[in-house]
Amino acid sequence: MVSRGGWNNRGRGHGRQHGGGHALPQHGGRHPGGAPGSTQQRGPGVQIAGFDPATAPRVRAFDELTSIDPAPRLTLEHPGCAESCRLIDLFCPLGRGQRALIVSPPKAGKTTLLKDIAGAIAVNHPGVRLVALLIDERPEEVTDFRRTFAALGNRPDGAPRCTVFASSNDQNVDRHVHTAIEAIAACKRVVEAGGHVVVVLDSLTRLGRAFNLSRAHASSGRTLSGGLDARALEVPKQLFGSARNTEEGGSLTIVATCLVDTGSAGDQVIFEEFKGTGNMELVLDRRIAERRVFPAINLAASGTRKEHLLMPEREIKTVTALRRRLINMQPHLQVEQLLAALKRFPTNAGLVEAAG
Repeated sequence: MVSRGGWNNRGRGHGRQHGGGHALPQHGGRHPGGAPGSTQQRGPGVQIAGFDPATAPRVRAFDELTSIDPAPRLTLEHPGCAESCRLIDLFCPLGRGQRALIVSPPKAGKTTLLKDIAGAIAVNHPGVRLVALLIDERPEEVTDFRRTFAALGNRPDGAPRCTVFASSNDQNVDRHVHTAIEAIAACKRVVEAGGHVVVVLDSLTRLGRAFNLSRAHASSGRTLSGGLDARALEVPKQLFGSARNTEEGGSLTIVATCLVDTGSAGDQVIFEEFKGTGNMELVLDRRIAERRVFPAINLAASGTRKEHLLMPEREIKTVTALRRRLINMQPHLQVEQLLAALKRFPTNAGLVEAAG
């Protein structure tokens, strides 16, 4: 079910839903990810944490905005936060406009990580509008996301802090496609008006599968390895590529998961297509997760491009020294050592000070 009119946490039957999959809008006007079948054409109701894209003024069209490097930093650490937030701040810092990829095998804690990130942003950056985009997700996970984000409360202006767009796995392929396109289109309108949006997307893999099964988007007649149509991932890559910081408007940050080691050749092709398209990559390791050590982050494989724009020089030197010190350890021992250090120092600033 797709939440409309902002946050809806009143249970089944209380939120309006989209029509059937046949109502998928064609890509008129701006291209998908721009505003296919624009929000104005669909009428009122699609809101992002209290922001109504249909009525808000805009600086200029999204595609005309100048893209710049992600900044300023979106700090996740706060009192009582999960250890994952502090580790991400140190080793994979986020900035406004980040295009972040969480690469994860099944059952490695990716969904929990997404919730930790969203919760931390809600606490530390109340002016940022949060969106959860769930595609082909289990119905119980959709419910859990809704309840988790309902607990975040409202923004300072009284609007819901987070909007959930969801199409569960009992919906058809066209519903998955329509939900993703509409959510990103609405987020772009917020950016055009100078607002800042963070989208947590679960997952790019299932999004790619949906577009591959959609007749409207997998119509090239050529099949790649893994059974993917040659054009199936064009729109998903555009949607993920929409994440950016802009000079004239606001910013769109997307933190998306991508599955690996599923045993599916198609899933591997989807991962290879998205690999390198982000500017932050956080890799989860099955070997660490199997030892029940969380967050199961592979530190050597994780990092942020141009991290020097987000972190002070002293912090960069400390993190570099930590990476060099841990590189010869087994991955699970690296995480265990860091978790022990986090317990000794209640803040990352204290850890950097002691290490410096």
